[in-house]
Amino acid sequence: MNIRLPKRRGEVIKAFAVTLVAILIMFIILFPVYYIFTVSIKPVSTLATTELTLIPKNITAEAYKEVLFGFEGSKISANFTGKIEGNGKLDGNILYVTNGRIIGTVKAGPFTALRFEIPFKEVKFRVGQSGSKEGPFNGEISGAFRLTRINKDGSIGFAVVKNVKLENGRINGITVSGTMEKYIVARNTGAVEITAVGKFVNSVFFGHLKNSLFIAGFTVILTLFFVIPAAYAFSRLKFFGREHVLYFYLMFTQVAGGLGIAGLIALYGMIVKLGLYDKLPVLSLIYAAGSVPFNTWLLKGYIDSISPDFDEAALVDGASYLQIIRYVLLPMALPGIATVAIFAFIGGWTEFILANLLLTEANQPLSVWIYLLMGGIGRGIDWNYFAAAALLFALPVFIMFMLAQNYVRSGLTVGGLKE
Repeated sequence: MNIRLPKRRGEVIKAFAVTLVAILIMFIILFPVYYIFTVSIKPVSTLATTELTLIPKNITAEAYKEVLFGFEGSKISANFTGKIEGNGKLDGNILYVTNGRIIGTVKAGPFTALRFEIPFKEVKFRVGQSGSKEGPFNGEISGAFRLTRINKDGSIGFAVVKNVKLENGRINGITVSGTMEKYIVARNTGAVEITAVGKFVNSVFFGHLKNSLFIAGFTVILTLFFVIPAAYAFSRLKFFGREHVLYFYLMFTQVAGGLGIAGLIALYGMIVKLGLYDKLPVLSLIYAAGSVPFNTWLLKGYIDSISPDFDEAALVDGASYLQIIRYVLLPMALPGIATVAIFAFIGGWTEFILANLLLTEANQPLSVWIYLLMGGIGRGIDWNYFAAAALLFALPVFIMFMLAQNYVRSGLTVGGLKE
């Protein structure tokens, strides 16, 4: 026992040292993420400071609330219903309404998204009947409301009310209906209130999130559609050049990627000539095409580890190659397929160069939106806002990887084994 103790003590010390090194490395890797998180929950923060606070004193979620439901930078253009009040004067078939206000409501499905109130000096309606009346006026209206700016005090910065139809307007016992001849422009006046539903529907973040989910999700579908049969063919079928075609294609795509700007110019020219500019499915197709060689090689390595005896048994039972892929290969190669899906999703989710080049602002994904936020560096960028947006952008990839980590681990390791 006395002879073995030093060896035992040495193993404990070695394990302890290795653990400390692992903790240190993990701390270095995760510290930037933690620092960004602390910035996102501070009331006021700036990167240009010598102060390093590991635990913020005042914690707030205002930055996340502003990212998720902030109105700044977005526009609302929707139909509304409401009422109009003021002093009315019916002269022939023209109704004049003066010194009044319009109170309107914008719906998002069955829920109220926005309420607004706009004062006005005079509006004119062309009504269906003629007469001569004057007195207090009120009525029900509907029309189109476009809001582009809100002031900090809750008043309307800029808005337009147009295509207004008067329904059940009443003036001294007479009911009139008609159409407003001109539109109303509201500048720094009135009041507007956006409900929680309205902030969700019109959020800049959720608009770009929808684009990102479509691009990344469609990229995964296209990638799996091409990669699964290709990987099976390279792994199981015998044809001329099988041993070299995939590796040549893989190396060619990597070398071609070095062309950089020249390749982007050529791609942009082709997309515009074909009339495919600003099309989200086209971007997914480009991403999938770029990821097919590597993912085919990756999935082929995993399929190689599956015994061909299963394929032969299915063939003896009369199965076709498509049935083998569907009923034999897919269940057994699920870890490898999950790994390919994760890589394809991350590629479609994080890429921003092509997305910035081939999409307009309305269709841009989160990656481009966050990148454009950096344009404010040196000009008063809101670091709380940027930090919260960056963490929310990374959250879906983190959740997906955590849920599929067992598949990814086995897909990357088993694929390198041979019988």
